[in-house]
Amino acid sequence: MFGLKELLVILSYGNKRGGVKLRLNNSILETIRESVGLGSDVNSFDIELLLHINAAISKINQNGAGKLLLVSDETPTWEDLKDETQTKGNESFQLIPLFVALSTKLIFDPPPPSMVDYYSRSTDELLWRLKVAYEQGGE
Repeated sequence: MFGLKELLVILSYGNKRGGVKLRLNNSILETIRESVGLGSDVNSFDIELLLHINAAISKINQNGAGKLLLVSDETPTWEDLKDETQTKGNESFQLIPLFVALSTKLIFDPPPPSMVDYYSRSTDELLWRLKVAYEQGGE
């Protein structure tokens, strides 16, 4: 199980336990498996994870960031989520995997009650930052 600080490190640099370093060509599903503390090859919880991943991607898209993408297996990558026409907003694209990971973790493997509010506020702030970045990119 990872805390918020560890999750940020994993998404930025990789996991010391052999986790993958986040690259845009990484599988969305495999990255999220790692971020919730599963191995990238553990597929026992894929149905539940996919529901939460797709909900987070929809929320991002409704706020103007990225393409609407349905993740149904390990094939889609973070690069597939990037909308190349959003050049200015894409400068903040690195926040999208973090938002998807935190949103999924909050529902799939909730933190202790004392940390739920912290995680919720973090995801709300990330979503706001993405919205602002992508709105400014359209000007």
